[in-house]
Amino acid sequence: MSMENPPQQPAWPPYAPPAAPSPSRAKIWAAGAAVVSAMAGVATAIAAFSNGSPQPSAVPPPASSSVGDQPPQSPAITAAPSAAAGAGGAASVRWSGKVVLGLEGIDLSQVPPSKGTGFGIRPAAGRNGSSSMEVKGTVALWESAGDPTPQGCKDLLAAQSRNAVVVAEGDSVCLVNEKSPIAALKVTATHYEEGGYGLIEGQLTTWNLRATK
Repeated sequence: MSMENPPQQPAWPPYAPPAAPSPSRAKIWAAGAAVVSAMAGVATAIAAFSNGSPQPSAVPPPASSSVGDQPPQSPAITAAPSAAAGAGGAASVRWSGKVVLGLEGIDLSQVPPSKGTGFGIRPAAGRNGSSSMEVKGTVALWESAGDPTPQGCKDLLAAQSRNAVVVAEGDSVCLVNEKSPIAALKVTATHYEEGGYGLIEGQLTTWNLRATK
């Protein structure tokens, strides 16, 4: 009797240890690691420089300008005193207004000056000759340039006062009555035929200045 051959076991190849990497691949890995390391160093240096360097200082914005920031204007020029003030500019006006001077006269001591109730109140108006009008009382015709001034009238009355002066439209007369304030009348119209002895219209000004104390 022949005997059958027993089944054969599969033959496994013997285990072989992994082969060491070739020199060329090792060099490639080393070069790649060196590049990565260099890049990391550069990045670290850049970060250190950025964090350590001072930031540029902010440029301040230009100063704003507005209407309120404009330089102060020069003070307005004060007008020089007019010739009307003259040496008597210190005396203030007591009263000024239109009046009609007649035979009755007006009382310069009142504010406003009041019309007299009888004869003898001065200054007063009267006829002179056949067509002229005159101002009666303690009076002086203002013949200087410009309008009468309080001190100018006071000096004129002290030196050249009359009992009456003939006047026409446009004339100015300085006036005073005893201790009344100094006054001036600028004649604006004369009326020879009107009233008992004619009428004189004018602008009267009295000042806080007297001929005597």
